[in-house]
Amino acid sequence: MTTEITKTFLDHGIRFDIPKNSVGLTGLDHVGMAVRNPLEAGKFVEQVLGGVEVYRAGWDAEDIKLGRPQHIFYHVGATLLEIAKPKDDSSYPDLNTLEPQPHWAFGTSAEGLLQFADHLKAQGVPFDGPRSHRGMSAVSIYFRDPDGNNLEVTTWEEVPEDKVTPMGGPFGFPSWPDLCHNWTPRA
Repeated sequence: MTTEITKTFLDHGIRFDIPKNSVGLTGLDHVGMAVRNPLEAGKFVEQVLGGVEVYRAGWDAEDIKLGRPQHIFYHVGATLLEIAKPKDDSSYPDLNTLEPQPHWAFGTSAEGLLQFADHLKAQGVPFDGPRSHRGMSAVSIYFRDPDGNNLEVTTWEEVPEDKVTPMGGPFGFPSWPDLCHNWTPRA
């Protein structure tokens, strides 16, 4: 196996065709994010990301006795997202970091990306983008949840050039601390 980069992104076929996994894995089952209050964070998932609750645990007497953390699973499109209160009550994102990793990216169409930007504006959630990526056709919007988790919505479809800012160089990169906010849910 080589670690040398021999080519950049070539086309959508390479992006969307799923190769057979040599050890039988079918993909990511779910993504877990640390949140301070799963019930409040759940409102963000529902109202901003369009999440649909699937399962919750950690509140009843048996779960509490077992030491099971409070957590809720949501479907956000085809992705299963788990939001959970860490047992140590301190494993949260660094709100001051400029680092984009880790982050969780949700897919959409080009039209969906532009509509999502309008949705974030209407929700009062600060964001950066749409941003184009050098060497590939992806265009992304970056934002954070109220707990500081780095989130992205991306499309691999063509977005009108006048709606996109390039990434890097004189255009810079998203400033994650500037994307912090105190979003409050609708009633």
